[in-house]
Amino acid sequence: MADAVYYLLGLARRAGRIESGDAAVRSAISRKKAFLLLLAEDSARRTAKPFEELTASAGIPLIKYGLKVELGRSIGKPHRSVLAVTDRNLARGIIQALEKGGV
Repeated sequence: MADAVYYLLGLARRAGRIESGDAAVRSAISRKKAFLLLLAEDSARRTAKPFEELTASAGIPLIKYGLKVELGRSIGKPHRSVLAVTDRNLARGIIQALEKGGV
């Protein structure tokens, strides 16, 4: 994929620095291992709201980006609504890529 964000997500997966799915992401937040959450733009409100509240209280950046199918594909999985990046530098790189337009 030409998109830098999806490339970095794939890199994070290969490095074992990504959590995906509701339970794994909640666990990463509670263990203070999450440095960035990506929430699919097509996520249901009932899925998004709890993560918005959790990240706000934990001080973790939450970015709505991409579609569920795209987020899943970037990490070699079926569709995913939420991803947690558990590496500080990869999280910073994704944020910088998004600030530059994602490509």
